Amino acid sequence: MRIELPKRINGPEVVLENPRIIVIIGANGSGKTRLGAMIEKKYYNDTHRISAQKSLSMPLFVSTSSKEKAEYELWYGGWGATQDDKRWYETEGKLQTRWQNNWNTSLLNDFEKLMVLLHTEEYEESLKFKERHKIDPRIENNNTKLDQIIKIWEKVLPQRKLIKRAGIIEVSTTDNSVLYNASEMSDGERVILYLIGETICAKPNSIIVIDEPEMHLHKSIINSLWDQIEETRHDCIFIYLTHDIDFAVSRFGSKKIWLKSYEGNEIWNYDVLDVQVNLPDEIFLTILGSRKPILFIEGKDNSSLDINLYPYIFPEYTLKPLGSCHKVIESTKSFKELYHFHNLDCRGIVDRDRRTEIDIQNLKKFGICVPDVSEIENLLLKEFVIKSIAFKLGKDPNEVFDRVKVNVIEIFDSEIEFQSILFAKNILRRKVEELISKRTNSFEELDSQINNIPPTLNAKEIIEQFKGNFQALVSSKDYDSILKVFNQKGVLSESKTIQLCGLANKHEFLFHLIEILKRDSDESRFLQKELRKCFEC
Repeated sequence: MRIELPKRINGPEVVLENPRIIVIIGANGSGKTRLGAMIEKKYYNDTHRISAQKSLSMPLFVSTSSKEKAEYELWYGGWGATQDDKRWYETEGKLQTRWQNNWNTSLLNDFEKLMVLLHTEEYEESLKFKERHKIDPRIENNNTKLDQIIKIWEKVLPQRKLIKRAGIIEVSTTDNSVLYNASEMSDGERVILYLIGETICAKPNSIIVIDEPEMHLHKSIINSLWDQIEETRHDCIFIYLTHDIDFAVSRFGSKKIWLKSYEGNEIWNYDVLDVQVNLPDEIFLTILGSRKPILFIEGKDNSSLDINLYPYIFPEYTLKPLGSCHKVIESTKSFKELYHFHNLDCRGIVDRDRRTEIDIQNLKKFGICVPDVSEIENLLLKEFVIKSIAFKLGKDPNEVFDRVKVNVIEIFDSEIEFQSILFAKNILRRKVEELISKRTNSFEELDSQINNIPPTLNAKEIIEQFKGNFQALVSSKDYDSILKVFNQKGVLSESKTIQLCGLANKHEFLFHLIEILKRDSDESRFLQKELRKCFEC
């Protein structure tokens, strides 16, 4: 089946040939619901749309009906006994009866209709089985739609069981210690039953449009739920309208549409994400969903200093932590190459980590910033940071900083040989990599290149050179230059900064720094301005 998407402002209409799953990703207010309604209007009799605005009120019990009437009630919102009535529902009545004359914002209230259809179908299948069984006792009962729903529901929520009774569904724990009517289920339990039921009961070969498929659901069960629903309704096309990046990424093999905005007059601003990019889907979609420039950083979890501090230094950016510096560099370069596609500014920040000035200048060409300290922890040792924290805690800023400065220089002095070795190893590794060709494919070639490494590449001399440079920094008490070369993540604690400021640990230190940055004050603006100056970009 061909799916024609509505008009777009930045290009021709998009036609998707035989899609299985379509994911439309957009921020709140970008026009997702309106687009879903437009698809339903275009494919009126083939579409079953599940609104984000829906009543989860479930009846205590229901009475059965005729199956045709129950189906029409669920699919179109009403039913008529004559052919003319049925034709009206199949051509235009759905808007009035199912959507109360408002395709976009009407509250969908059809849980009872769903339960009537399920119990009706259950009753009819039981009667059919009874008649067949009279003729041939070997005949087995067919799985009803309610059986299929229960199977999926219990897989998603294995600690609960659903029990069928006449006009009623009950819930029990797996050990049968608790039993209650399904109308008393939690919101999560009810919405899972509702979503499974709506999709199972859609007409064969339907286009099923689900607005906010993640609503009311815990992230641990969303993927499992929709995987099983999709597998059960393999005859249908699924169109998801979502702002949840994790969910969008989980729909493997889907066609993904990035919806930017609704422009009026049934025209949207959107793109099909079939562009080839050297970025994981999760990163790419997160960025496209942002309304702000992107800043790639090295942190990887909530305990990372980068993740906690950078939002207050660079509030105009959406931060995307990637873990390693290599991923930051690769992702920033890749995304900048696609500027014509997304029109978003993109930058990266990586630690200095013994990089040469040539390296730093090359990174700046790609919008990758390098702080003027060896690693992010050293930012907290900057003079203006120490003095701000000390002042906040009622201590003498100059006295505290002077003590911290002396202590940091003493620690660096005691580690000069070790730090010199680290820098020398970095130089030697780079030199050897430059001398040994990546195209070397044989032992003979490699042996020849190793033997040709010049004797001038003397490790001892390189180490001694760094030792001399570092000793000069200690002699001149060049505090800022020491922070630029001192690679030692524990220096913040070892420098007694925390104790001198009257704090227990690094987390308390960071907490007070962020408290200052959060304020709308001259002090916070000064601190933010000085921290931004620390980044060479």
